Amino acid sequence: MSNGPEALLLAAEVLSPSQVAQFLNCPAKWMFRYLMDLKEPGTSAQALGKAFHETIAHNFRQKRDSSRDLPSAECLEFFRKALGERLQEAVLQKGEHPMEFLELGEMMVGKYLAEAAPLIQPAAVESRVSGIIGGVKVAGYVDLMDIEGRIIDSKTALKPIRGIAHDHRLQLISYVMITPAASGACRLDTVTKGKTVSLIQKSFVVAEQDRRYAEAIYPMVEDSIRDGIFLPRRSSPLCSRRYCGFWKACEKEYGGIVRPD
Repeated sequence: MSNGPEALLLAAEVLSPSQVAQFLNCPAKWMFRYLMDLKEPGTSAQALGKAFHETIAHNFRQKRDSSRDLPSAECLEFFRKALGERLQEAVLQKGEHPMEFLELGEMMVGKYLAEAAPLIQPAAVESRVSGIIGGVKVAGYVDLMDIEGRIIDSKTALKPIRGIAHDHRLQLISYVMITPAASGACRLDTVTKGKTVSLIQKSFVVAEQDRRYAEAIYPMVEDSIRDGIFLPRRSSPLCSRRYCGFWKACEKEYGGIVRPD
């Protein structure tokens, strides 16, 4: 493992919102991914999410110039191809079948295109932004900013959700802080599967206490990385062989047993 002082300084030189969110969820997982550069086998849920995200971005890129959404059939064709490529990289669990995710994904894409996309006029799509938060260099890619300066992030979830998860909120706050044209308004669009596929939209405006929190968290994460202390979060509900592709590396590095389910 390359975690000498120079490697740690380099790893913490520029942080992304997704890196910080990952570190807060599990420092050990951050180490395996960003410091040791191990490759995590994808899951079917991740494949679905990435294909969905790529399809929505494909639609909004051309809408930025044309002011029109693509035909639903064209987007669904794009999604099928993207999902097929992503599933080839994924490790399916027992009982999971690619066709189930294809049918579910088509419903999710159709839901978003019908209910959310028509009301969005994009100004920037997957644009790289950078800035300083709490004295730390931060860079990342904003999924979407509309012509009013509102930052919109879209995600999928296989279970119904409530509110905005901490990591998603911190990412949106971070993007507002390092995007010059951002108005401060944010929205998280989540297409979720419950009894039916539904679209859940949660909006907020970044407030002073949000900025203060980000300005406190970023230097703390930077200092923790430089100190080289990467604790495994074995008590987390996401710490299991099902949800973490680094479980073998984690057991090898730290000992113990990662929960099988």
